[in-house]
Amino acid sequence: MFHNIAVPDTCLTLWQTCQSLVPGLLKDCPVKTEDLLVKSNSSINPKSGSVYIIKEGTLKEVYDNQVAVIYEKGDLVGLDGVLQQKQSRYETDFAIKVDEYDGQQLLDEIVNDRNKVHILTKYLSCLNQSFTLLFCHLSQQDTSFSPDYRCYNQGDIIIEENTEGDEVFTLLSGSARVMIKGTEVGEINQDEIFGAIAAITQTKRTASIIATSDCETIVVKSDSFRGLLSARPETVEKLVKDMARSIVSSNERVIELTKTNN
Repeated sequence: MFHNIAVPDTCLTLWQTCQSLVPGLLKDCPVKTEDLLVKSNSSINPKSGSVYIIKEGTLKEVYDNQVAVIYEKGDLVGLDGVLQQKQSRYETDFAIKVDEYDGQQLLDEIVNDRNKVHILTKYLSCLNQSFTLLFCHLSQQDTSFSPDYRCYNQGDIIIEENTEGDEVFTLLSGSARVMIKGTEVGEINQDEIFGAIAAITQTKRTASIIATSDCETIVVKSDSFRGLLSARPETVEKLVKDMARSIVSSNERVIELTKTNN
């Protein structure tokens, strides 16, 4: 198991322990379906009653569109769901190959073997501890994330072209225009993230942002913003969309100015 963000080494050690216990749990248990191929961009029903061991590829466990953990070759998937129905789901980005076991049959095999009961207890204990540590780790990241709230009046310069800056802005309300060398090339819409490129790359601002009405913004330092991108993938998606919209808007404005000048 692993995660798509940096996690404490203790979590990785606990997940490695879980994986090392899997052969002992599956020993002498018949396989229901061997080399089952799960297609890319598909899902495995956590309520199917089956348990899977991954032989090739990776599988994400997702809840509320957030990745809880990523399973890899040698990991057991779904055993905890046999004991208590899971609220999360399993998704693939690419095709994977698994061996499928009947969950209840596997559980019966374990219950009738004292050694396997001990292995299962250790497996679930390690799994529980790892998720507790992961939760604490993510909570600490949220605690350290402390954005500023700033208001600007109509006509105020929010960002000035060719200046240094290590702050990223999100426009909560109001509107603003994007200016390059005195020429308007775009606008900033409500909830849009702006100023990220210069802050992240530590380069000078390529444009000025001027409030066209009274504005409310949230401001985040670049270091905090990098942590936010790591912890919350949906922020990356929003940033990419905002950047794409800004580029399209700027291109359209440049074309319009070119036609006007001609």
